[in-house]
Formats: sequence, C-alpha cells, structure tokens
Amino acid sequence: MRVSNLLCRLPLKPQRTAFHKVRFQSTLKCTTSASTHPIDPSADTVRHLQFVKQVPFESGVDIQENFVRAHLDIKQLQSKIKREMTSLRNEHGPEIQLNFHEQMIIDNINQMKPNPIVLTFQFEPTYTGGKRVKRLINEEQIARFESFRPSEQADNKKPKFVQVERGGQVTFHGPGQMVAYVILDLKTFHNFPAKCLVSTIENAAMKALKNVPKFSGSDEPLNLVSKKTDETGVWVSEDEKIASIGIHVRRSVTSHGICINVDPDLSYMNSFTMCGLSDKRSTSIREQIPDSSTSVKDVAISFVNELSKLLGISKVERVQLDDLPIADN
Repeated sequence: MRVSNLLCRLPLKPQRTAFHKVRFQSTLKCTTSASTHPIDPSADTVRHLQFVKQVPFESGVDIQENFVRAHLDIKQLQSKIKREMTSLRNEHGPEIQLNFHEQMIIDNINQMKPNPIVLTFQFEPTYTGGKRVKRLINEEQIARFESFRPSEQADNKKPKFVQVERGGQVTFHGPGQMVAYVILDLKTFHNFPAKCLVSTIENAAMKALKNVPKFSGSDEPLNLVSKKTDETGVWVSEDEKIASIGIHVRRSVTSHGICINVDPDLSYMNSFTMCGLSDKRSTSIREQIPDSSTSVKDVAISFVNELSKLLGISKVERVQLDDLPIADN
C-alpha cells in the first residue's frame, strides 16, 4: 500500500463542525479530587498562554477559535486515517503493513495533535448575550448595556454588547476579572465526560481561591472559602457568586471556561440580571477580603496550576504575552 493513495483521500481543508451547548445545573456528583488522567501522550502537558494586558473580547474569542480549529482539524485528519486504514485492512486483509516511510508520515501526523491549552485573559468591558436572549433582546436593552457607566471604574472604555453563539443569557467580562478558556480533547483523558470537566473547573477555582497568594509575591494563602450550589459556578454563599462557568463542546473538543471576579467594578454586574439569576448578586475577592492585593495575573497562574493537578498533569508550560499586537476594535 502506498501512503500517497491514503493521504490523497484525506480532507486537508478545514470544515465547519456543528457546535453544541453544554450546561449542567449541578456537578456535585463528580468527585472533588483528581478523577482522571491523560490516556494520550498529547495530553501530558498543559500549555498556558497568559495575556497580561487587557484584550478586546472579540480578539480573545478569535484567538480561542484558532486553537479550537487546530484541535478539530487534526482530530478530523486522524479520524480519516483510521477509517481509511480500517477500509484497507478489510479490503486486503489484516496482515497489510505500512512501510517505514509511510509509518513515519502517519506518526508525524499523530504527533501534531495539540496539547491541552488554557488561555487566560482580562477583557475590556463587554456584555455578551447567549443564545437564550438572541431573539428576545431589543435595541433599547442593548443601548442600556452599552451606555452603562460603572460607579468606581469610571475611566474604563465604554462597554460593548456582543452576541455570541454560546448557551445562556447575558454575562459580563471586563477589567478585574480572570477569564480562562480551556481547550482540550475530552477523549484524551480517562473516563472524563463534559459534566466532570465543568466540575473540575469549579474545583480548580475553589482551590485557587484558597491557595493563591493573599499578597502578590508572598507565601501567605488567600484562604477564601467557596463552594458549589445547585447553580453552576463557584459561590461564597447561597446568594453571592464569585465565578461563572460555561463550556462548549465540539466533537469532544472543549472551549470557553470560567470567569473569576478578582477586583472588578461589581456595578457592571449587580446593576443588571446576570445569567438569568435575578435574586443573586456578584461578589469578588476584593469585596470578600479587602486587604488582599492578589492580582488577575496571580489568580490565572494559580487556577491553571490547580486545574492541571486535577487533570492528572504534572507539567505546565507557561508563556506570558504582554506585547502581542492586537488590533483595537
């Protein structure tokens, strides 16, 4: 068998893949300790790309989509190779073998599979609308979001409203928040459904809130106690939410993740109904522990470290990006 005959039938052009909303009211049944581990060499390392300057929300989503697309394209190529090999063995018998050069090409393709990636951002002020409000929200409501002026961070850029293709309702992303997008292939981990990824992200956030330095550069932990409730996310009480969570899954490849309130102007969130929870309010690390000086950068590092441990991964490769040219919108 010539590998050229196999490869010429493989789709190298990226194709659009349907994407599905994943939402879980409760993940309390998933364990609070490490319950999975990598079963593919590509998942042995977490790559953390940490954007340390404020980024326009649309730019962050575009960056995420590029990494998701890379995962999906390689996954599609590997799936096609597997199907073609099965077809050839069915046609010519199970004894058919690749020669050295053919096997080397296939091995190189398999090694192209990306590692799990966590992108962490601090976005410019942005209200985002999910699918549940896409057909309901009107221009007057959008104008209210875009004309809002915060009570403390009055010098921030004017907020934008961006409609996105995720599940849920209206949420806020902005200065003082740590947003982490988790991009990985669930099938490269042992017995790891999407609902348990949500639980793992929640657990990593709770551990980060406990273990992140209370003061930047110190060894004293923050020790902020948080918990899960029947609503998705991380809470400090039944009515006060400190972190919002939402993921998407396309062919077992995840995107989006978590937003942890470090030191945002809470009026952005508490002046409106966020996530459809009219009887709840948002809180932050700074509101809960006023003398803390922990930063968005500190929380990003702590969260990714805790997430990696819960995924059964011991190696984190971190790149801090503070001079990446990102066009202003």
